[in-house]
Amino acid sequence: MITRKTTVALAVAMALSLPMAASARGLDFNYLEANYINVDVDFSDSFTDEDGTFSLATDDGDGFQIGGAWHVWEAVHLFGEYSTASQDIAVSDGILTAEGDFDVVRWRLGVGNSFPVSDVMSMYGRISYDRIEFKDFKAEGESLGSEADTKDDGFGAELGLLWAATPQFHVQPYVRYTSVGEIDPEKNDTFDADVLFGIGARWFVTENFALQAGFETGEIETWNVGGRFAF
Repeated sequence: MITRKTTVALAVAMALSLPMAASARGLDFNYLEANYINVDVDFSDSFTDEDGTFSLATDDGDGFQIGGAWHVWEAVHLFGEYSTASQDIAVSDGILTAEGDFDVVRWRLGVGNSFPVSDVMSMYGRISYDRIEFKDFKAEGESLGSEADTKDDGFGAELGLLWAATPQFHVQPYVRYTSVGEIDPEKNDTFDADVLFGIGARWFVTENFALQAGFETGEIETWNVGGRFAF
């Protein structure tokens, strides 16, 4: 049976095997970037113990993300991303509510390939090793200890376009699969797969520096604003 994971993996494999050619300036993968991010973990649940029934819900929080990519051979590039953001959490018994927070730490390392489809557009594919961690849980300002932490890792893949709408304004729509995209409520220490859709936009204020913003939607939603240095 063809699964969603198989479909994405095959599409990326096809993109990686396509003929390679030199990309237009600004449509390649030689860059360093830093962003402010806002993260919203879409999770709510309820549980019952000897003290009663409780509801749990998360809210959004902010943090930062850094990343970069480097062409190592013709159109093949290596890339990496790291982000950390605080996330609010609330537990209620219907009368009283306890508030806390935790950190969402994510990073990706991988390889990709790109090729031009016109003078102003390139297509790319990526495969990656993905890791996610929920850590440093606190309730009413008190640490819950490392026993509350949860983490997982797995496979990722991405397909996207780089489009120079004008020489200064570039757009990057993409679809991304990750096997660690959302918490599995049935297993507190593991994550489930997710497919995310995103779009980024950059305005090159100089030949090498761009202001940028982006949005990615899925079980974990993220938007960012920041800057990129292309070299």
